[in-house]
Amino acid sequence: VQLTSWEYQFSVKKCKILLLFMVFRAGAKKNVNKRKMIQRNFKSDKDTRRRQIDTLKIFNDNVQEVIECEEYTVGFESDGRPFVITVFLGPSFPNEKPKVVISPSVEHPWVFGPTGEVNGAPGLLNFTAHSDLGRIVQAIIREMEKFPPQLFGVGEMMNRSGNEAPQIDIPHPPQSGEGLIPELRSLTIEELKELDTDPEFLDDFVAELGAVKNLRTDLDVLLQDIESIAKANMAQEERMTTLREEVNRRSIEFRDLGDKYEMLCALQKKKAEEFSPQHIKELLQIAASISDSECETCAEEFLAGKIDVQSFLNTFMAAKKLSAMRKAKEERLTSQLDSLEKHSLH
Repeated sequence: VQLTSWEYQFSVKKCKILLLFMVFRAGAKKNVNKRKMIQRNFKSDKDTRRRQIDTLKIFNDNVQEVIECEEYTVGFESDGRPFVITVFLGPSFPNEKPKVVISPSVEHPWVFGPTGEVNGAPGLLNFTAHSDLGRIVQAIIREMEKFPPQLFGVGEMMNRSGNEAPQIDIPHPPQSGEGLIPELRSLTIEELKELDTDPEFLDDFVAELGAVKNLRTDLDVLLQDIESIAKANMAQEERMTTLREEVNRRSIEFRDLGDKYEMLCALQKKKAEEFSPQHIKELLQIAASISDSECETCAEEFLAGKIDVQSFLNTFMAAKKLSAMRKAKEERLTSQLDSLEKHSLH
């Protein structure tokens, strides 16, 4: 089979696209998780955006800033022809992938010919906020330098003019250690056709790919780790039950102590009010007034002849003595309170 066959070229390209899509879709989640583990956490979207721009300048030469933080150009040569890659950073970048345009436009599986937009590069297909913009652009430039593409529309113009024979863009077979799916090199034309037409054969082929096997191995390891963690959690169930019961018991005890504390606080407040100096002063004034009333009552009864002299003297003297003592205590307490108030003001 000749390498220049259009049938071979079409089958290889189509199979590559299908297989790349399936492999990248299967590994996308794992790759994102790995990047999240190794990337630094930046303080803001502005810092992340600036970091992406820095990687563009680090990994590529001839970087020119057209609009700060929005548009940049990178010049390079492929097969002696100058090209310019323009990188447009949208408002949501890096949470959304950038727009990359090559000028002049070329015929390449990664490039949409009419506009020159690069939309098929693996780095753009799997772009996340943790990707390196500089490495993505570097990979695009290396692809164009390694496999110089034909300018878009040149072949059609030559066919129409009839001046030159049409050139066929022959895909370059991957060298040793190159290529994302090296297993394709061992397939015949019939097998490539079968990949294109038979979904079961395609599924079997993908299942035997090394990358897919590695993903399955990693998945098995993760499942084993999850199972081990689940068993360890189950082993802690009894201890968790005991601790939960202990927490409930102490919670009830805490509520009981809280109720008791509130009751004692209320009692303490009541006693504090009863034995406050001001309250004692008021009680002494009331008691002294009661003693004076008893003295007056005793005198009135004596004058009315209801009691004899001896009874009058005993009752009157006792009431008068008690009244004098209470008034003396009240005056002394008042003096002390006034003194304390003066000292507190100073």
